[in-house]
Amino acid sequence: MDRLARVLYGVAWVGLPLGIAVQLWIFPPGPWAWVYGVFALVFLMALLKGPREAPRYLTHAVGAYLLFELWHSEADWVGVGFFVPAVYLLAAFAYRLPWALAFGFLWGAALVAAPWALGRETGLEWAHFVLAQPVLLALTLLLARFRELHGQARFWREQALTDPLTGLPNRRALEMALEKEAARVERGEKPFSLILLDLDDFKRVNDEKGHPEGDRLLQEVARHLVAHVRRGDLVARFGGEEFAILLPATDCLRAERLAERLKEGLAARGVTASFGVALYQGSLEALLQKADQALYRAKGLGKNRVVRDTEGCGLQGTR
Repeated sequence: MDRLARVLYGVAWVGLPLGIAVQLWIFPPGPWAWVYGVFALVFLMALLKGPREAPRYLTHAVGAYLLFELWHSEADWVGVGFFVPAVYLLAAFAYRLPWALAFGFLWGAALVAAPWALGRETGLEWAHFVLAQPVLLALTLLLARFRELHGQARFWREQALTDPLTGLPNRRALEMALEKEAARVERGEKPFSLILLDLDDFKRVNDEKGHPEGDRLLQEVARHLVAHVRRGDLVARFGGEEFAILLPATDCLRAERLAERLKEGLAARGVTASFGVALYQGSLEALLQKADQALYRAKGLGKNRVVRDTEGCGLQGTR
């Protein structure tokens, strides 16, 4: 959940107890104090479920609480209506269609009928309250539908940019990140480096131990790479048994040192890989080509080594 969502989530949780506190100040609980204690416990339990699960619990908890307040407030029940939209909002976030509409309608109908059933004065205020409910229900429909469409769009966007086996960004995501870094360099920031690595003799693993073991190995390598780069670096699956690491604001020497550490860490796990290192110098196409050429020089020199691009990184380094 991003920072703004966390702030809004916090505001909702601050607003709920403040609203109840105002209600208690206007209408002292008297012998019904224990009921407020029960609701407070239910709200707290919902809070502990987290932002994803809390709305499902709160839809019904808030609906029940508002019914109680309609009864407890007696002649001043109209003030409770200010909080009724919260039930519809919670239903829209808690449930998919048509359940969001069903529960919104259920609690809306109960809250509309309550003043009449309790014998409260049902003049223009009640009529206004009744007319507001279809509007709120329609907004529930729109919000729930928007939420579903947004979720679907997010799902397909993430699927399009994520490798399903390793969970790493895929080649398309890497290309987008490279374009972003290139734009930063054009604005005057430091150049970045790219590491390409290819697992040595991976085909033998698949042939001798089977593809499930090969998949497990790729997942293990992915976890190792992510765990041993900086927070701002990007590890991506470039294709097959090949991975790429984008290192923002990093020169060739530092990139080469990181590649050496990664090579040694993989070797300690019984995995060998060949690495190619290149520095961005104004062309993404050239960057990928140079990193790829360095990688295949590492393969040709006996595998399990790091080679950097001779043109962009100075003299060739091999280890």
